[in-house]
Amino acid sequence: MHMNAGDDFSESCRSTEHFVLVHGAGHGAWCWFKLLRLLQDSGHRVSAVDLAGAAGSLVDPNHVRSFDDYNAPLLDLMASLPAGDKVILIGHSAGGLSVVHAMHLFGDRIKQAIFIAATMLQFGYQTEQDIKDGVPDLSEYGDVYDLTFGLGADRPPTAVALRKEFQRIILYQQSPQEDSALASILLRPWPTALSPGQIHRRRWRS
Repeated sequence: MHMNAGDDFSESCRSTEHFVLVHGAGHGAWCWFKLLRLLQDSGHRVSAVDLAGAAGSLVDPNHVRSFDDYNAPLLDLMASLPAGDKVILIGHSAGGLSVVHAMHLFGDRIKQAIFIAATMLQFGYQTEQDIKDGVPDLSEYGDVYDLTFGLGADRPPTAVALRKEFQRIILYQQSPQEDSALASILLRPWPTALSPGQIHRRRWRS
C-alpha cells in the first residue's frame, strides 16, 4: 500500500473524502474532536473509531485478549464499506499499528494512510528490535504505569494506564490546558493485548 503525503494529500482533499481516524493507546474517538469538526466543516465524511476498551467502547479493556480483538472495531468498519469506496486512514501514536493492520487486510479500500507521530511496524512487535523501534523509552520518568491484573495477581497484567501525574508532561506537554484537563477525565487503561501488537494478515470476518 502506497502512503502519500504533502502535496498529494492536499490534492486529494479538494473533493469530498471519507476520513477514518484511529486513536492511540488509552485514548478514544473523543481525542479527534477538533480535527473531526474541521474536516466536517470542509464537507468531508469522518468516522472516528473507538477501539476495544476505549472510552466510547462498551468493552472492558481487561477482557480484550488479542490485538485482533482490540482492533476489531476498525476492521469491522473497513469490512462494511460499500464496494468501490476508499477511505483515508489517519492513525496517531499506537494507532499506527491499527492502520498497518487494516492496510494488510483492506488495501484495496484505502486511498491513503497517514501516520501522525505513529508507530510504523510492518508486522507489529515481532522482534526485540521492533519493540525498541516502536515503544517510547520513558525510563527517565521512572515508574510511569499502573497495571491491572484482571486474571489474578499470579497472572500477567490485562491492562495498563499512564499515571495521572505523568499525563501532562508525557502526552500533553504542548497542548492547551483545557485539552489536557479533558484527557485526564477521559483517558482509560488500554489492553495489554495492544502491547504485543503482532499483526496477522489472515482474512477478516465478513
